[in-house]
Amino acid sequence: MALYITIFLISFALMAKAGGMLVKSITHLARFFRLSEYIIAFVIMSFATSAPELFIGISSAIGGVPSMSLGNIIGANFINITLVIGLVAFFSNGIRVESKISHKNFWLIFFIAFLPIFLAVDGVISRGDGIVLILSFVIYIISLAREREYFTKVLSEIEFNSETVNKIFKDLSGFFFGVLILLASSALLVWAGKGLSSAIDIGMLSFGIIFVALGTALPELAFGVRASMLKHPKMSIGNSLGSIAFNSAFILGLVSVIEPIPLQNGHGFFIAAAFLFAAFLLFNLFIYTRSNISRRESVILIFLYAFFLVIEYLMQLV
Repeated sequence: MALYITIFLISFALMAKAGGMLVKSITHLARFFRLSEYIIAFVIMSFATSAPELFIGISSAIGGVPSMSLGNIIGANFINITLVIGLVAFFSNGIRVESKISHKNFWLIFFIAFLPIFLAVDGVISRGDGIVLILSFVIYIISLAREREYFTKVLSEIEFNSETVNKIFKDLSGFFFGVLILLASSALLVWAGKGLSSAIDIGMLSFGIIFVALGTALPELAFGVRASMLKHPKMSIGNSLGSIAFNSAFILGLVSVIEPIPLQNGHGFFIAAAFLFAAFLLFNLFIYTRSNISRRESVILIFLYAFFLVIEYLMQLV
């Protein structure tokens, strides 16, 4: 038990470090290539901050426990829409959301977030379902590409010189080193997670929702806090929503193609799905009323996550 806990915590620490390295290196590279705030937040950073979920998904599929990945994705999506956005809005004294992003892309992301839940109603997310999820991710990317007006505002410009070239190589090295750390730490985390879930008598799905999701969502939280400090809190909205689409469509699609995901503990799964639906409903209500999330509304989102943890804990006692 002690060994499993130690390796689990070390794996989380390594994943957090590697995730931070990816966020930093990809941000610098995106700035060098003069990509816009919009594409950085919705696409580039969504990939970077979802890298832990991606590697956890691949490792759990190969390890024969794809349910951990499903729980991780459901939990991480819930954290993104409540804790991450809530904390950023709280410390930024509110977040103003651009109407076209929230009103148009939100509905597509809402559909993508709940598509794997719909597909799991028959008790399994099959390889065919995985292909459907990956195709939905392609549709999401095509939809983003059509928002041309949001691809014009560059985050910042970087002067091209010898020092810049050295930084590019440094960032590329940091990116690949971070990927290697993620590969190793995700494999260790899945191994330790299997042992811990058996030791504390909790299913892999619930273990992923409660414990794994909190750790893998740290890069999104770190990016959100950093974006808030740099006076770009709207980027945290784009990153969180983009991460939800990447998690639900691409990662779960890839995992289920590798290894079909059986729906274990269906009762707990649909309770988590209900909380996720409530979080999306609140988020939608907030941005549709005044096109912003106020500090008071951010407290509601944070409270919803805390209430979810209490319910999940009580369920384990039953």
